Amino acid sequence: MRIFAILVSAVILGGCVSGAPRLTAEQSEKLKTIEVLNSEQTTAKPYTVLKEISAADCSGAPYGGRVWGDAEKAIEALKAKAVVLDADAVINTKCSAAPLVNNCWAAKVCSGIAVKW
Repeated sequence: MRIFAILVSAVILGGCVSGAPRLTAEQSEKLKTIEVLNSEQTTAKPYTVLKEISAADCSGAPYGGRVWGDAEKAIEALKAKAVVLDADAVINTKCSAAPLVNNCWAAKVCSGIAVKW
């Protein structure tokens, strides 16, 4: 029984994706300039990869509740994480539905690579 409780705890904790970080006033301004490019879009600008990042949303949009998420809100959280890393863009961005993330039936999870031009 004890092993079962440990396994259940591990699954629950493993299904969590952190939300958007708190931003300073300066970071909030930079958030407006972050570019988001999906995997089909390319850039001719040279860049340095900072880190692979992901974010999830379970706002239940538009009706509330913790049933499903909103990809646009997950992208905003992704951009906030990029700002904290001092990135200029997020490339190779992909979004999908993910069951049972952050206590949500079908959250929207987006991931990408934070880069600096």
